[in-house]
Amino acid sequence: MIDKSKPIPLYYQVQEMIIKLIEDGSYSINNPLPSEKELIKQFGVSRTTIRQAVDNLVNLGYLERRRGVGTFVAKREKKHYWELETLRSFSEEFEKKGYEVSTKLLSIEKQNTPAELFSVFKEIDEVFKIERLRFLNNRPAILVTTYVPVNIASDLDKYDLSNVSLFEILRTKYNVKIAYGKKEFRAQLVSAEDAKLLEMDENQAIQLVKTESYDNNGKIVDYSISRDIGDLSVYKVTLNYQD
Repeated sequence: MIDKSKPIPLYYQVQEMIIKLIEDGSYSINNPLPSEKELIKQFGVSRTTIRQAVDNLVNLGYLERRRGVGTFVAKREKKHYWELETLRSFSEEFEKKGYEVSTKLLSIEKQNTPAELFSVFKEIDEVFKIERLRFLNNRPAILVTTYVPVNIASDLDKYDLSNVSLFEILRTKYNVKIAYGKKEFRAQLVSAEDAKLLEMDENQAIQLVKTESYDNNGKIVDYSISRDIGDLSVYKVTLNYQD
């Protein structure tokens, strides 16, 4: 309920309560929002407060105004949550959450280690460069470029990485076990080429995620650069307080 004794603005309290009603199904997608008069009665606040809350929810994409009809609950894409406490493959991460996961292998080729990756691969001269487009529930979600040292998986290009996890291949075919990883996050605008593959507008933001994976001996196993659709992927981490 609305608590007028709290320092939290009333419009924000109303806004959060409407979001909860949308998320629990009380306000259904594509159904009209209760009238302004009904909302005033329901929440016990002024017309100005209701209008500010509704305006914010329209801007956030929870509601949409239809000219001549009214305000409706909008259909929103489901967020894809990555748990950062454990390093998992894309398939492992999302299949356990009930998503339909699929992959399109765009290319795989053996090449000399790019100069910009010398600091990562150090003495390793050759790598496989793998380009994949990952889908969640049949929608493009992540475009990822992965580099794997040739010396740990010499014939990796014979496997169809559109149907099997790279981590699984490394583990079962080459006895390479990933022990830990490092991630770096950055926001940037999507490139024209990536926008086409991800079915995005060119002026939209993506999350650029760089991941280094290592075995128990501290040797690099793979290095990936993923471009995640910015409004779909959410990263969650639990932190322990250290005094």
